[in-house]
Amino acid sequence: MIRFSKSKLNTFISCPEKYYLHYELGVRATKTSRTLVEGSCIHHLVESGLMFRNNMSDVLQQASRNFWNDHPRERCDYEDDVDYLAAQDLCLRQSIAFLEQLGPLQTISVELHLESNLINPITLEEDFSISLIGYIDLVIRDLDGNPWLIDLKTVKKSPREGMSKVALELSMYSYLYSVPFNDINIPAIPVALIYLIRTKTPQVKWDESRRSLGHYVDLHATCKSVADLIQQGHFWRNPGLHCSYCDMSSLCYGEDAVAIEVFGEEGLESYRANQSRRDTINLEDLEEVAF
Repeated sequence: MIRFSKSKLNTFISCPEKYYLHYELGVRATKTSRTLVEGSCIHHLVESGLMFRNNMSDVLQQASRNFWNDHPRERCDYEDDVDYLAAQDLCLRQSIAFLEQLGPLQTISVELHLESNLINPITLEEDFSISLIGYIDLVIRDLDGNPWLIDLKTVKKSPREGMSKVALELSMYSYLYSVPFNDINIPAIPVALIYLIRTKTPQVKWDESRRSLGHYVDLHATCKSVADLIQQGHFWRNPGLHCSYCDMSSLCYGEDAVAIEVFGEEGLESYRANQSRRDTINLEDLEEVAF
């Protein structure tokens, strides 16, 4: 069975080779980047603050200690203890600022776990070879009692407007929230991206949209197509602007010194050995076609 999270599906769509390296070969950086660590920390603190707003100060302090205990410096990409401690202080201060701007929200749940086999929303046919899994950052209720599905995004600059209209993760979360599609009139679900913008003065920006049946039909088709390609072993490089922030780029571009720093010598050798095996298989395929 293939299990798709939003990250796995988005990764394949952006670059099948990156999907292969990360999810099939299991290439991992030896240390977690500070961008990823701090983004995860702020997510955790903001969610904790929204759930326990009446006791927010104590909750945030404890949530911060717990998070950083689970992310010791030796596993994170910080230069020294001073840098590491400064990051903790910054994340806490920025999280407080974000929570102040968000104000009181009627929070139903955070990190809501949903999982289902892939179901065609029109025919209701269930595909037992593909499943979807999602962790919705935030579910809130508006003044009319309607649930909103929220994905938190920690960014360093103001994002492009309208991303909520096309964000695959929002379609997946809404799809899972609507399963098993037993109502012929599937209601549209309000969704939003909440950007936590880490500028000098922290800012919160909402990007709102809706998801309905047409989005679920498109998601179903996407999952089926991607699963077919994975099962057939079709992984190809898709170079572009996204390479500039991909931690796998040093491998693809042959930047050995950087690759060793990020993945270690063992990681680089594993990648080389696998590439050699794949090149041999591809050559054999070409020879079969030639003859």
